This record gives sequence, C-alpha cells and structure tokens, in this order.
Amino acid sequence: MTDKKIYITPDNENKGRYSRQELVLITKFKAIACMILFAVAIVVCLKVARNLNVQGEATAKSPEAQPEPVYKSTQVTKESTASVTTAKPSNEKEDEAAIASKKKEAEKKQEKTKKHKTEVIDGITYVDGILVANKTYSLPADYDPGLDPKAEAAFKKMAKAAEKDGLYLFICSGYRSYYTQTELYNSYVWSYGVKATDRFSARPGHSEHQSGLAMDINLAADAFDGTPEAKWLAKHCVEYGFIIRYKKDKESVTGFKYEPWHIRYLGVETAKKVEASGLALEEYLGIDSVYKED
Repeated sequence: MTDKKIYITPDNENKGRYSRQELVLITKFKAIACMILFAVAIVVCLKVARNLNVQGEATAKSPEAQPEPVYKSTQVTKESTASVTTAKPSNEKEDEAAIASKKKEAEKKQEKTKKHKTEVIDGITYVDGILVANKTYSLPADYDPGLDPKAEAAFKKMAKAAEKDGLYLFICSGYRSYYTQTELYNSYVWSYGVKATDRFSARPGHSEHQSGLAMDINLAADAFDGTPEAKWLAKHCVEYGFIIRYKKDKESVTGFKYEPWHIRYLGVETAKKVEASGLALEEYLGIDSVYKED
C-alpha cells in the first residue's frame, strides 16, 4: 500500500507544498531561531546597559561634570575692606610691639632723668606738687591733717564699685599720727628687730599714713596677696586715683617690701600717669628712699 502525502493548506485542501513532518521541523527551527535571537538581544541590552553605567560613573568622577560651586555675595563691605587693609603680617605686629617696648623704655629713662621741681613748705616736701613721705623725706611731728577728704571720698566710691562685683573693701588702717606711728614702729622693733622692721614699717615721721593720703585695705599682711580683693584693687584702684604704693620687685627703690594692701591717693590723672609709666613713685619723681644713717 503506497503512503499518500497529505498537504495542508489554508483552505484545508491537499494543495500544500510541505508534509506534516516538514512543517514540524520548520516550526522547531523557527522556535530555536527566535530563542537565539532573544538571547542575543538580551546580551546586547546588557552590554549597552553596562556601557551606559560605566560612562555615567566616569562622568560623575570627571572634574568637568562637577556642579559649579555656589558663591556667596562678593559685595565688598566697609567692614571687610577695613579688615583687609588693617590686617598685617605677624612679623610687622612683632616689630610694632618691639617699637612700643623701646618707646616705653625711653619714656622711663626720660622720667628718671628729667628735672623735677622740689619745694619744702612748712617742713613738708613736694616734688612736682606731690607730697612725699618716705625714708628720705619726712613729715613734721606736729603735722596732723587726718584722713584726706578727697582720698576718703575716692575710696568710698571705689568700695561701692567693688561691692557691685561682689567684693567688700574697707580701710583697716588709714591716717596715723606721728605718735601712733612711734608706738607701732617700736613694738615691731621689739618683736622683730630694726632691720626686719624697716622693711615693712616706717619710722616716725616717715610714714605715708601720717600724710592722710595712704591707707591699708582689708588686711595688712602677706595673706592678702592673691585674694580676689587684692587682684581687684590692683586692677581698678588707679581708676579712682590710687596706686599700689609698694609694688612687687621695687623694694630697692621704695625701701619697703611688696604691700598689695597699701594704696596711695594721687588723684585720677596723676595716678594713671604713674601707673602707665610702670615706675614706682620714687622713680617717677626722680627721688630716692633711704634713711640718712643707713
């Protein structure tokens, strides 16, 4: 029996060119071809995507791709101009400091060498109009002015200012007469001897306390040094016309040890000049402070 080929046509008529087996093979081939093309397409897409990603990263790292920085207003103000024009290199500042230091030293030398007017009125010595009482210059035994009213008023004003800063200042020893100083000095000599006493207590007639222009604040003892009151006094007393009379490291000039509690009234203008000079009062006035017999 002879096999007959069956041809499938769109009209279901036996007029087709391929057999059923051929059609199956063709269909399989097409399916495989489609799968290959699909796989190729996927590979191509992955490569394209990878290239785009690499380019994007390169662009992000590229300096040209960085966004332009946002600058603040470049408007120049008077303040900024001033700060620029006044700013100076550190070496120039150091030079200015050296010049200022030399100028101050020159002023000190000038103060020491300039001529001062010294006059004695009723046994009281005045240098450039400033009453002087130290180891060289004495006061008469009968000189008994009491506490100077201007000095007392200045102290009260200063004490009120210190009180606002939470500190309490008071006069523990103000005016002392010639005779009171005699008793005090002799008691110290009895306890410590003349040499030691002469470092911290004046002989009768040589004490500033007798002038009525000097006063001891709070505590006339070394324990006062370094206290908040002592620091405040050293910083602000000149604003009220006082100076720390016996400064640190000036014993060879003043004749007395450092006494941060002992202040002397000179008036605001003179006190500021003396303080600004950095000199002890003896240096400022061009005088010494030595007992004659020494």
